[in-house]
Amino acid sequence: MTDRREFYRTDICSRTFIGIICVDGPHLRMLENRACDHDIPLGSALEILKLDNQHYYAICKDRGPRIVLSRFADDDVDIVSQEFGIPIAGWRRARTFTESPAWTALKKWVNQHPDIARACSHTDTYVPGWYSMTANFDQTR
Repeated sequence: MTDRREFYRTDICSRTFIGIICVDGPHLRMLENRACDHDIPLGSALEILKLDNQHYYAICKDRGPRIVLSRFADDDVDIVSQEFGIPIAGWRRARTFTESPAWTALKKWVNQHPDIARACSHTDTYVPGWYSMTANFDQTR
């Protein structure tokens, strides 16, 4: 059964990534991740970078939690970046969450779960104004 807070799901490199709403807004979670068991906020605090010249990591700049993207090739990392609008350190094109398919899914989710969205909209540190930008989304567009 899908968590009612989940607004987006995609499989990349044999891993499942989900967008989920937490008390401080939209977050990213990678299922099957044994290295970390927490969510990382989407938006301005998140970036992907290659540490130790071997593995990519999705890192929250403010709090330090991370998701290890082990065995991800450059193309796989690019797909994660595109799906969730996460910038990749050192790459030319900076992406943003509001340009991603996950953002489009979040707008639809807000209309389907207005009570949950409103309850989680009081703290929007990482995606300022996410609730107000999505609350009146016209799904017919």
